Formats: sequence, C-alpha cells, structure tokens
Amino acid sequence: MNTKKALYLLGAMDLLLVIMHFTDYFFLFLKPTGYIFPLIVNFLVLAAVAYRSTQLRKRLSIVGMIVILPALLFHSFMVMLWDYGYTKIDSPWNKQSIMIEYRLFSLGESTYQYHFYKTRFGIVGKLLDDQSIIMVIQGTEHPGLEAEEILGVDRAEWVTENTMRFPAWKGMKEVHLGGSESARGEKKNIEETEEEILEEIEVFIEKVENQEDGHTIFVNGNQLATRYDEAADESWIEVTSEGEQGSIPRQQCTRIVPDEERGYYMLEECTHRWEYPLFPLESS
Repeated sequence: MNTKKALYLLGAMDLLLVIMHFTDYFFLFLKPTGYIFPLIVNFLVLAAVAYRSTQLRKRLSIVGMIVILPALLFHSFMVMLWDYGYTKIDSPWNKQSIMIEYRLFSLGESTYQYHFYKTRFGIVGKLLDDQSIIMVIQGTEHPGLEAEEILGVDRAEWVTENTMRFPAWKGMKEVHLGGSESARGEKKNIEETEEEILEEIEVFIEKVENQEDGHTIFVNGNQLATRYDEAADESWIEVTSEGEQGSIPRQQCTRIVPDEERGYYMLEECTHRWEYPLFPLESS
C-alpha cells in the first residue's frame, strides 16, 4: 500500500510539473537547476519501489530508472551549458514581483538574453513569453559590463503598476506584466515618451553645432550637456550621471551623429573610446 501511495504521489508531482510547463508556469526555486531535483526524486522513488516490490513491478521500476538516468545526465549538462543567472525586483505597488532570467553567450559578438517571470509570492512564476529581450553587441561596441548592467537592472523603475522600465545599453526597454489591452496602452505612452526624447536629441545636436553652452538633456540615465570655451573656441559634450550609474561612463565627447546602418544615434570621439550607442533612431 505504501508503495502504491509513493507511486501515486510521484505521478501527481510529475503531472503537475508537466501541466505547469505547458501553461508557462514554473516553481521559481527550481529555475536555477531546471528539473534536476524532480528527476532525482523520480529516480530514488523508483529505486525504492524496485527494491521492495514484486517481480513485475520491480522490472517496470528498473525500466523507468534506465530511462530517467540518461535524461537526468543530459538535463544536468544542459543546465550547466545554459548558465542562466537570476535576480528578482519587487514592486512598490503591491506584493507583485518580476524575476529576471538572463545569460550571456559569445560567438564573435556578445548576445544577452533575458526572460521575465511575473510572480506574486515568489514561489510560482508565469513566464511572460512575449516580453523576452535579446541584445547583440559587437566586439567593437562592447562596454565590458555584466548582463545585469547591460539591461540596467540596478536603475530599473516601475513606471506603472504593471510596467517596468529598464535603461538598457541599447535603448529603453519595457516589460509589461498586465494584460494585452493594458500593455497596448502603456506601449503607446512609452512610444510618445521616446518620440519626445528623439526630438530633444535633435534639438541638442543643433545646440552643439551652434556652439551653445549649458544646454542639457537626459538619455538612459545619462546627462548630456553642451560646453563651449569661447577663449579657445572649442566645444564638446560633457557626459555625466547621478552616482556614476549611467550606461555611459563620465567623459567628454565631440558630437552626436545618426547612424542609419546601426539604427542608433552615436556619441562619437569620446574620451574613453571612439563611440557609444546613445539611443535608437526610431521609437519602438
């Protein structure tokens, strides 16, 4: 009877995990190790059943163990290969939180991949499968930052109850936790904000060309200010950020130019390196 109970409980656990997987729900504490722990539980329970059971049930349990062991080894290898990192950000609005799953892989260029899970109590999370973000950074552009810094996790903010904004290396990124209707409305507001930033950048470029001093704008956590030394007849752009937390380090640059090929406004001829991507040419 105890053997039957163990098999029933094991079957219920496996069925629950399968249903959750296909509905994009996950136990968040299992994410760092994938399904290694449930596979180990399956293997151990079947081993115990094989040891205590009749001949037929023992044979079936051994077959199950033979199937599970290679699956366990393969899955363990894949978890190590994926090498995901995790961080969680709580919402100030309620008990809602967002968990970020991220990793970096390089093949001549650095690719940063981010998945987001909506969770209310930190135990079960729902994958926001249409909110994933991928950023590809060429070797010549790479700022030498970690994956969390590329996304701007430490400077992320909740702009609404269901929207989180990340000042990412390649422009502002938004993650919407609400329904599709709410997401569409919030996306429209974001696009309007981005349009305003694009207009400010164009005005700023004009100020730089006219050698006007003291005009400032804020882009992705960076403050850009026009500077002009009348005695030396020299102008430049001063880049700073509060607490040195901006996506571009404190330095001086010469100009901002639109790069149609890359699709970005680029800060050029800077102190630390030649150029930095500043903001996308078009709103998202």
